[in-house]
Amino acid sequence: MKKYITITLTIGSGAILFVFISAFWVRDPKPDFSLKELDQFQEIVIDDIQTENKATGNFKTAVTFNQPNSNTAHKVFFGQEIKLNGNPNIDRILIGVTNNLISRVEVWNNDLLVETKELGFVGKMTWGENQEMTVDFYDQTNAKYKGESKITMRFYTGSGFLGDIGTIGLNLTKYGDVNGEKKLTVFTKQLESGQVTPPAFSNLRVWKNFASFD
Repeated sequence: MKKYITITLTIGSGAILFVFISAFWVRDPKPDFSLKELDQFQEIVIDDIQTENKATGNFKTAVTFNQPNSNTAHKVFFGQEIKLNGNPNIDRILIGVTNNLISRVEVWNNDLLVETKELGFVGKMTWGENQEMTVDFYDQTNAKYKGESKITMRFYTGSGFLGDIGTIGLNLTKYGDVNGEKKLTVFTKQLESGQVTPPAFSNLRVWKNFASFD
């Protein structure tokens, strides 16, 4: 019995150690596009980026985010904006976080808000420190989920899977074909009126035709 328990504990410990090590070993390859300094009004056309990746219908973006304070008196939304061409139902998606510790996604069409989704943070955020915000997007032409489309945001600190602060995802399949031209930018949006200290966005990275591990 003691031998059985020892073997079980050894296997269990090994599995936990493997997951822990894998969280730090798994790294994305070199991005297809990168930009250290960001202008909040600059747009990047995903289709124009050159790549050798083969996962058609997928792309991933990452940006470093730093907000010195929470601006708690007024609700503010920060994140990445994806503009879509060729779809009559939606033309842009805003995805990111709010200063009241919520992950949020908005779907728009012709300046009308079509859908909103929010989820509370799962981890602690420290204002004034750098965090990473990644967005994964796949449209109907992707190989793994053919005919489906989805956008997902992950907000975290450090590396691996141990620093998650907030995540959110939204299935876009019901809105029809979203495989047209896509443009990317970052944004700061007031959800309530008042004075806002804008965050610092930096170190934008884009992987085109890339299906992220996470």
